[in-house]
Amino acid sequence: MTMSHTSSPIAQRSALLNASMLARLAQRWRPAGLHVAFLDKTAAPAWQDPEMPRLLALVLTHPALIAACHAQPEPASPVGPLFLVPGLEVRIVPIVRRRKLTGYLAVFARTAQLDPRAEELAIIAQRAAADATFLAAQANKLPLLPAPQVDALVPCVEQMHEDLHLAATTSTELSGVTGQLTALYEEISLLHKIASGMRFSQKPDAFLEVVCREIQDTGNFRCVGVAMASREDDAPAPVLADLAVLVGDCPARGNDLLTALHEPIYDALKLGEAQVHNDIPPDCDWARLAASAKRFVCVPLMRDRRPLGVLIAIDKADNSEFSSVDLKLLSNVGNQCSIFLENAALYQDMQDLFMGVLHALTHSIDAKDAYTRGHSQRVAELSRALARKIGLPEQECERIYLSGLLHDVGKIGVPEAVLTKPGRLTDAEFDAIKKHPTIGAQILGNIKQLQDIIPGVLYHHERWDGKGYPYRLAGEDIPLIGRIICVADSFDAMSSTRTYRPALPLETVLEEIKRCAGVQFDARLAAAFVTLDFEPYRRAVAEHNRQAPVDESQPASGATA
Repeated sequence: MTMSHTSSPIAQRSALLNASMLARLAQRWRPAGLHVAFLDKTAAPAWQDPEMPRLLALVLTHPALIAACHAQPEPASPVGPLFLVPGLEVRIVPIVRRRKLTGYLAVFARTAQLDPRAEELAIIAQRAAADATFLAAQANKLPLLPAPQVDALVPCVEQMHEDLHLAATTSTELSGVTGQLTALYEEISLLHKIASGMRFSQKPDAFLEVVCREIQDTGNFRCVGVAMASREDDAPAPVLADLAVLVGDCPARGNDLLTALHEPIYDALKLGEAQVHNDIPPDCDWARLAASAKRFVCVPLMRDRRPLGVLIAIDKADNSEFSSVDLKLLSNVGNQCSIFLENAALYQDMQDLFMGVLHALTHSIDAKDAYTRGHSQRVAELSRALARKIGLPEQECERIYLSGLLHDVGKIGVPEAVLTKPGRLTDAEFDAIKKHPTIGAQILGNIKQLQDIIPGVLYHHERWDGKGYPYRLAGEDIPLIGRIICVADSFDAMSSTRTYRPALPLETVLEEIKRCAGVQFDARLAAAFVTLDFEPYRRAVAEHNRQAPVDESQPASGATA
């Protein structure tokens, strides 16, 4: 993991506060006749009062002053008073933080009239190519302070410096805590929003797109993406598919991005740790592909040490480096994504198992009669297509599909001799057949998750004119799901071969649907149904015939209900 060593915003703010603190200190003591400056721990000038006479600034770099600081046996020992120029006193106060010398506070005071002819002043002026008379005249404007008064004031200056430093440090710490609390609040809000919107029934791509957009907004990232990992049983390492989601302004797309970031991505997956790259070598694949991108983070999505994918963030919108706060945000969101992806996979496995059981059940019913093999599957698909055609929500369309799949489940309770009887049925046998909607509703009645599909099973033989069964409901009293399956079921029955007639041509069946609109069928549904694309239906019929061709030598059932 690589992180930048550039000073943080908090450190920069601390430096600004220190400069402000020294300016306030100088402003407070200037009217009293004292001028202050700050030397670093090597005794080099680091800050000085901008209104300080030039002579004082020149004294700050005097070799004797620097030597006196370095000659102290203890770094914390006071230096001075020094009279490098007669009449000008310098007191050096060492500043120690956590038992370490961090610098010196220099305090100047004029204790006598400065003589421009003094040898020491002349040497300083000559070294600086300055006029000694001017330097002395400017310094003589400082208030004259007796030495005992200087002795009393310097400790006050030192104490005020400590107080101002404490206030500045507290301000910096408060600013840091405020920033951390703000980042933490945003992170908690984001995690709460993600958790609140986490539904394992939704498509992973839709969920991940929402998450990526939220991350981009919260973290102020240029772009965010997620790539999913798949592993074959005999593969030594996971293989990343094309990016599942990519939001924001990214200089590369899809496989180009994955190819460019191949090495850091697979390092993250191999190590199971986030890889932060604030400095990209100019000769790497990423730099050659996208010179406009400066930084990126790869966060592996892992569950039980198994790679599920990788979360990628590229650049900050303000061009700053990725920080530990950014890494923490991305890692925590990555954990949430990993939980979702694992549970979504488990949910999909359960869905596949559930649908497998339903298909096995319907196949067992259809298998009793070669002429009706595939009937339930075709009715389910036609019902879903009609539901979509009239604009029902996708979730409701899927429930209608399930109801169509199970619409004949009640035939389990109908004697097999009746279901497989060749030729037409007697009235008594037809009455037995007419019980299958109620039997089907009873079979499904105790399954809580299927309650909303039971009306399709129970009412798919009701007619618009009230002459259907089992309850002779009419018009809008018949639930919509029952009316939809009624059209699809009748269409497939007319399109199937029977002993008493061959399968009717598509055009004939559609004309019959139109003719029975408003009589047997809901006219609105009939009008929508005849506009469907029936090519998928033709392929389904061909596939069912290929899987189990009808044996023409065997009698076919007349149970058409």
